[in-house]
Amino acid sequence: MTTATDTRAQIMDAFGDQLSVTGYPGISLVGVARTVGIRKPSIYHHFPGGKEELYTAVAIRFIDTSHTRIANALACGATFEEQLTALVHVTAEHAGTTISFEQRIYDALELVSPTTKDQVSALYVEAVLTPVVTLFTEAVQEGRISGDPQFLANAFLHLARASSLGAGNDAPQIVELFLNGARPRRDGTTRTR
Repeated sequence: MTTATDTRAQIMDAFGDQLSVTGYPGISLVGVARTVGIRKPSIYHHFPGGKEELYTAVAIRFIDTSHTRIANALACGATFEEQLTALVHVTAEHAGTTISFEQRIYDALELVSPTTKDQVSALYVEAVLTPVVTLFTEAVQEGRISGDPQFLANAFLHLARASSLGAGNDAPQIVELFLNGARPRRDGTTRTR
């Protein structure tokens, strides 16, 4: 027997699959319903706000999953370098299968209401970016690296995503490459960008 919770999850999964393939404008709620084996009005039973409410639920689920992965990566490393290596693995693993999905969520922000855009954007910053920026802020304060923590965190995350081509197997090299550019010079000055 299928429960309402199962149906809701199936609707979100089908919506997420369509989002990955077609982007937000190409999503058909009729297609989502057909995939789940329900009629379109059933979607509105679970998501009265329709397509935008469904997008919000799928985006929040993705952000929550990303937050958990990042929190686990940061908790498993005893040193800054180990934490960075864990972040590369998590980001590369995640990016290898869902980078287009993350991009699709981001692209859809321009197509939803300002309220939804603000809600999803704020949650992403709080749950995904802030923990990484905090790690980099602490590393700057400790003198391990130098520069603007937000810039460094974003640069590192982009580099980690690029490593998805190697499925994170090159994590130690990625971390060392990043740290070579981010560490203070021996003469006490910072590198220029």
